[in-house]
Amino acid sequence: MGTLNATDRPVGRALQRKWREGEAAFFAQSFAEPGIYEASLKLVRGLADGLRDLTSEAQLEEAQSGRTEEWAEGRLADIDVPQRDWPNLDLALDAAFNIRLNELRGEAIARTTAARVAAARETGEIWLTSADGEVGFPGQRTYRRVDIHTRAGIALYGYSASDLDSGETCWLEVIRVDPESGARLPGAAVLRKPREYPDREALARAFIRARRRFAGGQ
Repeated sequence: MGTLNATDRPVGRALQRKWREGEAAFFAQSFAEPGIYEASLKLVRGLADGLRDLTSEAQLEEAQSGRTEEWAEGRLADIDVPQRDWPNLDLALDAAFNIRLNELRGEAIARTTAARVAAARETGEIWLTSADGEVGFPGQRTYRRVDIHTRAGIALYGYSASDLDSGETCWLEVIRVDPESGARLPGAAVLRKPREYPDREALARAFIRARRRFAGGQ
């Protein structure tokens, strides 16, 4: 995880777990009701956008006691979702808080990644693994690995998705990134379209081959 602001403190583990479990429960219900999943995504995204004034984990934790279901109901008119009775707004709020928490941590990771890319370049390292592990998305968890070429503005982007029937499937693509920060550039060229692999072991071998192929930055 990226470094926190000097005045920040991380959200407590119990509260993190509450938000994460609330998010999973909310979207599990949405999956069970045909046609409502997309609206549920919009609802949670709209609630999370209402938390953008909270710019640290400490502020996020302090705000959770004040931004209640009543606050969420007040935002419904500004969110493009069907006019309906939304049960379990408390779970939608948990999901929104969890999304905002992940955004804050993503911003911290971005700052840390830029510093790590610069440090690796100075010491002569060609490749930097900036991410390697589980990440959460609304309603699911997945695996992600990112290897960044420290000079050429190239990144190997590996990820997975799980299906109840077929299990986990992995992909690897090669993309252009900002050579200074390692951040993906909107509209940047895809150097290699996603290729599918049956498991993480096969994906790891694909990373080794891709590192060799793109070591020269092409």
